Amino acid sequence: MRSHYMSYRLRLITIFLVGVFLAGASVWAKEDTAYLTFQKSAPSKTITTVYTVKKGEWLLDIGRRVTGETKHVYSIIRKYNPGIKDLNRIYPGQKIFLPTKAKTAVPSTDTSAISSPVPPIQQAGVLKDDMAYPSQIKWNLVRHVLEQIGATVTSQGKYYLPLRDMGQITIDCRKIPMVEFADKGIVFIDFRNQIPENLRQLVRRTWRHYAIIKVNPQSEAPILLEKIIQASNTHAMIRQEEPLKIGSQPVLQIPASWTITRKSSIASIPPHAIALWTKSEGNPLLPEPLKAYAETKGWKILELDQDRIVKPAPDDPIPARPVSKLASTSLIDLADDCFRRLGLQTQKNAELKIFDSARDGFDLRVEADLLVGRGERKLIFMSKKLPDQFLSMLRNNGMEVILTIEGETKTSLLEKSFKALDIPCELNIFSLPASEKTETPGTYIIFPALRISIDRSKIMYLIDFDLDERMNGFLSEKMGLLVIKY
Repeated sequence: MRSHYMSYRLRLITIFLVGVFLAGASVWAKEDTAYLTFQKSAPSKTITTVYTVKKGEWLLDIGRRVTGETKHVYSIIRKYNPGIKDLNRIYPGQKIFLPTKAKTAVPSTDTSAISSPVPPIQQAGVLKDDMAYPSQIKWNLVRHVLEQIGATVTSQGKYYLPLRDMGQITIDCRKIPMVEFADKGIVFIDFRNQIPENLRQLVRRTWRHYAIIKVNPQSEAPILLEKIIQASNTHAMIRQEEPLKIGSQPVLQIPASWTITRKSSIASIPPHAIALWTKSEGNPLLPEPLKAYAETKGWKILELDQDRIVKPAPDDPIPARPVSKLASTSLIDLADDCFRRLGLQTQKNAELKIFDSARDGFDLRVEADLLVGRGERKLIFMSKKLPDQFLSMLRNNGMEVILTIEGETKTSLLEKSFKALDIPCELNIFSLPASEKTETPGTYIIFPALRISIDRSKIMYLIDFDLDERMNGFLSEKMGLLVIKY
């Protein structure tokens, strides 16, 4: 009597659930791409067999077919195959131990199934067959970007998703592609709006790492990507409202359209972020050295033109160039090297006459650590302090004196030196447009420097940080900049 009561109760629950799902299914495709199955199996003697995986098979499907079970299939597989670490990944030829059962026929009153869809309801916004999937070019871009962030796209075969003890959903991945992210989270992409909303919600409540999203296949590739990635737990994708700044000293600034960044610290997730840059027709592409620099700072830049990735035509590579460095053993050596590079005459340990016997009745000479001349102007560097009277006499003879006292910094010494010789200099943060033959709109290279310019043909940027050699090669070859570290 109790068994009959339980069987009757199970049938009522099953009928109720079927009614709920059918009520929410407003639009279905002509083919069976998603359905629920409720099944109850009779117990029997267990016999173990070894199954060899074939190409295109899914583990859950194998377990269901071989064992005859629809409930707790993963638990059964784990019990008999403790060596399989990831149940979502199997390969052809792999051996799997599974129990088989000689089943007894089950009364039809204990089985309910939804194996065919209800007739489609004609509504506005229903996608036609020729609109039911993105174009191949667009889909290739979507797949490529997803692969770059460590996700796997499956668009063949079937996926069986159990819903606790109520049954399972069978999803045809040819019509509803599946994206598996690095944290094992799975997103199904419903292009045809086939799965009812209450079923989507049920899947989300039952499986925290599973989601079914509705996406219009006619949307632009970045919009498709944004909906897919935002459904994951590993990455975030946002539209870039401000220019993207990459790295520091120098900063590479580009007008990126979208950025994809990780929001999970899982080790298997690629560490780089992605910048999608939608280019206008005729705009030049970002030079390869700048892309390479961005990658060293954790960013991959993908330039897009109408849903396809564009790459520059093969060109002569820009060689990496080590940054030239000023002598740095002492402040005097630093100044001497700098002025020599600017084409000025310098003399170390120069003797200077302060008193002359013909004029003053005696001679007095002092030794300058460095003497620099520019036309009529003379600049003296002294490491020892002189009496104020001597300093005054030197200045009266047209010589500027700089004392390299303790605590003097390289920057302050060079600034005072240039001003003393009337050499234009500016200490600032410079934002220089990156340009080859034509300007790349919105792309800038930003860095702090001491800029010196004796004339238009002699401009030097002095920096106090390590500059990437490929970036320096680009600055030199394509922008004509002389950058020197001090």
